[in-house]
Amino acid sequence: MNVSWLFFVLLGFNFILSTLGDTSAKVWAINPGLKWLLITIVLSAITSVSFMLVIRQSGLAIGGTIMLLLTMSSTFLIGYLFFKEQIASGQWIGVVLAFVAVLFLSNILGTNFGK
Repeated sequence: MNVSWLFFVLLGFNFILSTLGDTSAKVWAINPGLKWLLITIVLSAITSVSFMLVIRQSGLAIGGTIMLLLTMSSTFLIGYLFFKEQIASGQWIGVVLAFVAVLFLSNILGTNFGK
């Protein structure tokens, strides 16, 4: 995959929006009301559009996987640190492996195993 700086800008933008959207959904779940519902819907819509731009730059397999792992990791940490959700030891292992997967998918660690 030959990615440009635009891919990383869009990935970062989508990451921020996605994390904010997931967090606002949790806040709405705790404090149901129209305000947080509308914030969550707007953030989710904008996140979807920015995700389309990410996969346009990189493809669904790579861009989608990286975005899913980044968002999953950030919401995991927000749930644990800010909302004090309980995490099992096996789940911690999964988070570490997700970060390692992102390094492989972005070719930072190199994937020339089969060559």
